[in-house]
Amino acid sequence: MLLPSYRLESQQPNRRKKRALDAAYCFRNVQDNCCLRPLYIDFKRDLGWKWIHEPKGYNANFCAGACPYLWSSDTQHSRVLSLYNTINPEASASPCCVSQDLEPLTILYYIGKTPKIEQLSNMIVKSCKCS
Repeated sequence: MLLPSYRLESQQPNRRKKRALDAAYCFRNVQDNCCLRPLYIDFKRDLGWKWIHEPKGYNANFCAGACPYLWSSDTQHSRVLSLYNTINPEASASPCCVSQDLEPLTILYYIGKTPKIEQLSNMIVKSCKCS
């Protein structure tokens, strides 16, 4: 057993919801730890994509930062990895800052002269977590 039994989480759901590392939190606080970071992508300038007519670009955002012990860890595995890395700083195993919630982006493009509207899934990062 890796953790003492009194440290294990109960099977009952926690009534308090963990604060999401979203734009409202991350953009107003200077954070070195895992947080949502702003990133605007212009389709034509940044990617060379001329086929998307609208929008011209969008706020894609991304996740970055350190994952110290118990920082936004959503699984027992990521908590154990983080604690392991705290005790063994030379070890390579540690949680990573990854996207948690993503939203779609609606685009307008043309096939010939026919306009097409399509929703691209998982294009906008809304919150992050350590995993």
